[in-house]
Amino acid sequence: MIRLVRSPDEPEALQRKRPEKLAALRAAYARGEQPKISGYGDDGVKEALFLGQDRKCAYCERREESPKNRDADHYRPKTRYWWLAWTWENLLFACDHCNRYEKKDQFPLVDETRRLVPEDVPPGGEQPLLIDPYDPSFSPQREIEFRPDDVQGQERWKPYGLTPRGDETIRICGLDRHGLLTEYKLHVNRTVWPKVERFLEIAETGSPSEIPRAWVSLKLALFNKYQPYQALSRDALKILVRPELRERYKLAL
Repeated sequence: MIRLVRSPDEPEALQRKRPEKLAALRAAYARGEQPKISGYGDDGVKEALFLGQDRKCAYCERREESPKNRDADHYRPKTRYWWLAWTWENLLFACDHCNRYEKKDQFPLVDETRRLVPEDVPPGGEQPLLIDPYDPSFSPQREIEFRPDDVQGQERWKPYGLTPRGDETIRICGLDRHGLLTEYKLHVNRTVWPKVERFLEIAETGSPSEIPRAWVSLKLALFNKYQPYQALSRDALKILVRPELRERYKLAL
């Protein structure tokens, strides 16, 4: 997971629909009904989220090219926070697996007694245990770290929580599920390691002035905005490029 920056330009469709949709929900709940909440991703909203996140899931960072598997997810679940269903700041793009099969309506808090009640404006007194990738105070490297590990007799790169919030985010979104562990390994083996190998060759045989330039090229290749699994790439670099080499040439991550 990496930190995201939300576009300040809320889609016009949300502004247009919100008053009518919320009025209908309020009336339905007043009648004791359980209405279906829909329409929040229509009229280009889902596409705006998808493109704003450079085509990657907000939680697992996997690229999702199939439109049917792109979900407009609610950070605070719409089943619990219906009044935020059409709120731009509560929406993000998530792949169908993270959203439908893992996260669902989970939203644990440090203190459940501080949960918002209908019509409250977030965050209120809530301290969510699910990381909001759009939270400007979120520092990825302080919450979750990838490390190589043995999983059923095979080396895998696995995410570990560095904080209770990191632990819960991994659990809620299934960031250590089998399919992702396989994709993480393939990403390191096919994308990160070949580029690191080329850099290490230059570090071994090149001049001192070439090494910082090669490092910049390596980072540009791994961290361009469309690359998936950037948090994994960052942590893999920390291990695959020795700390003493990075310190000697002042190679910043």
